[in-house]
Amino acid sequence: MVDQIFTGVRNERLYEKIVEQIRGLIQAGKLKPGDRLPGERELAESLGCSRTSLREAFRVLESEGLIVSKPGGGRFIQQVDHNLVMEYRFNPVDLLEKTAIIYFLEARETLEPKIAELASKRATAENIAKMEQVLLKMEEQLKYPEEKVDADSSFHLALAEATQNFVFVSMMETNLNMVRRIRMQTLTSRERYLQSLAEHRAIFAAVKNGEAAEAAEAMRHHLQMLRENVLKNYIDRA
Repeated sequence: MVDQIFTGVRNERLYEKIVEQIRGLIQAGKLKPGDRLPGERELAESLGCSRTSLREAFRVLESEGLIVSKPGGGRFIQQVDHNLVMEYRFNPVDLLEKTAIIYFLEARETLEPKIAELASKRATAENIAKMEQVLLKMEEQLKYPEEKVDADSSFHLALAEATQNFVFVSMMETNLNMVRRIRMQTLTSRERYLQSLAEHRAIFAAVKNGEAAEAAEAMRHHLQMLRENVLKNYIDRA
């Protein structure tokens, strides 16, 4: 059985270990194109992880084209160029076309101010508490630079959840891995991280106070700063 080749994983960031293990099994030929992965419950038990960590790993692997999800049919290993996958893993932003990066940022600049606006009108007390906890985690993670990106991305997902619109949440989840990959390359200094944290606080304050226009503007400013940082570090330098 396919699930018998998996081993348990133990780490604070389990999804990364799961991704590494599945990549290794694919590269070793133990998982082949067309192989169907076990169901979530079964595979989570085999790996010794939660289904949440497993789903996060699946999102990463799907974004890399290593697996594909078929509605009602499960997840399958895809035929891939392993050399391309290895290059993509170690240099993800440089591998993206310049225009693709700009288009991705452009899409976010169009979508996320509206998300912030709606969140300011629809956020529940639970949503506000969740966003506040994420910001506290971002502050705490100043001590752990390697984990900054996760909390930063979690804020944007929590904001989407506050719209009470499952389509926004789904769209954010779909693009979360790309967001993280770009942020890994841009939140590289303490100064920029502190600036980004302040931008997130401004968005949160407006959402919490129900200030729709201010929330949208704070989000536009945050994304503009992100664009400038990306252009400075990757586009202009290329």
